[in-house]
Amino acid sequence: MSNIAEESVAAAPSLEHEAPSPHATSTLHETPSLKESFRESLTTLRISQFRLILVERLLSTSATGISSVALSFAVLAVTKSAAHPDGDAAAVAFVLAAQLAPMLVFTLVGGILADRFRPQRVMMAANFSAAAGEGLAALLVLTHSANTWNLLVAAVLMGTGGALFYPASQSLTPRLVPADQMQAASSLSRLAQSSMLMLGSAVGGALVTAFGPGWAMGLDALLLLLGTLPMLRITVTALEQRRDAADADKAPGMLHELREGWVEVRSRTWLWAVILCYAVVLAGWFGGFMVIGPEVTKAHLGGAAAWATIISCDGLGVLLGGVAGLVYQVKRPMFVGTILTFSFALPPIVMGLGGPVWAIAAAAVLAGFSGEYFMILWMVALNRHIPQEKLARVYSYDALGSLSASPLGSLVAGPTANAVGTRPVQVGSGLLMIGATALTFMSREVRTLRADDVPAGVEAGAATEAGAGAALSGEEAAARFAAV
Repeated sequence: MSNIAEESVAAAPSLEHEAPSPHATSTLHETPSLKESFRESLTTLRISQFRLILVERLLSTSATGISSVALSFAVLAVTKSAAHPDGDAAAVAFVLAAQLAPMLVFTLVGGILADRFRPQRVMMAANFSAAAGEGLAALLVLTHSANTWNLLVAAVLMGTGGALFYPASQSLTPRLVPADQMQAASSLSRLAQSSMLMLGSAVGGALVTAFGPGWAMGLDALLLLLGTLPMLRITVTALEQRRDAADADKAPGMLHELREGWVEVRSRTWLWAVILCYAVVLAGWFGGFMVIGPEVTKAHLGGAAAWATIISCDGLGVLLGGVAGLVYQVKRPMFVGTILTFSFALPPIVMGLGGPVWAIAAAAVLAGFSGEYFMILWMVALNRHIPQEKLARVYSYDALGSLSASPLGSLVAGPTANAVGTRPVQVGSGLLMIGATALTFMSREVRTLRADDVPAGVEAGAATEAGAGAALSGEEAAARFAAV
């Protein structure tokens, strides 16, 4: 075992300076300055194995940014015809739906595997699957053998990797980082992802424009393979309850483990309400924006360069949301996050109403910021309220539920746009997102859940491998979570 414990203790803020005294109780409710909050957040970087996670995120997320441009334009390139001179939006819908579909099959499996085995090894397997998909798509395009159906197969491999990766990656960080540094760790991790997503999207647009989508997806595959290397040095082991099982008969079965995760979700209204909300929001986002967006930009706004600009601006918003997550903590995370979710409707509505690139890009910045900041609040809430040994399974239900309707949204958007036009589909998608978010906001638990209200008996996000970083006391937590 490496010296994770020592690093975690060294990285944690000194309790000597935070302990309350009878003569200084008023200081408990002082809000740290932005500079102090930012400086304290950066202490998380002292944990070497957390830095390895950031390196992996930098590499693989840059590949995701490139792929977000390259795959759609690869499909558009191979589906040009007299009827569809700019490419077939329905074909793009089918391929993106195929990329999302594995979430319905493999996400729950990924959660169980991450709870049973070393999560970093599950992440490596996921990267290999995604790299195989990107490499296959690159080979097909470069050899002029690509069509909708074989690109669909490549997209399934990419999506399988994503389905396995998400629950494993979300359950790994809390086992390396002390509980009181989880928001900083989540923010830094998401900040690394957002910066590379923005850069990757810009690079992807440039590569597609200059060399075509084949070379761009070849670079994706290489970056994903490089991303597996830092994972080799992570020393997190399987959870104790799995290693201590005397024999296979005493180990819980897969269905039992799935039921345990489902009970955690079902028993918390705020949890399943937000998951259902995002099922609708992401269906509208993928259908109304990610599927229809490339076709609209190619036909009316300048093609791959315009789409790369819009996606890069979304990445810029995500970057700003990550910075905000480093310095701003809120008392009621779901209340704030649900309000921010309304902004997801803006990009498809602005594009559907014929807005210029700069207006769509501005809407994308706001949507990216809102989504990223809410994602940080969401991760911290789950890590604080869900037991560590069930966390990966809850994340798998989160991914499954949130993305369950996305393939349907993608499948419906393309053919519907061909039938009635892109404007009704994009505006309708935005209004659907607004309606779902408004319904979620009606939940009392969503509006009142407090970040510093950790249920008794839950030791989530406590860096179990390190044995350090116990949760803050109630008064210390109240001091840290200043009102926003």
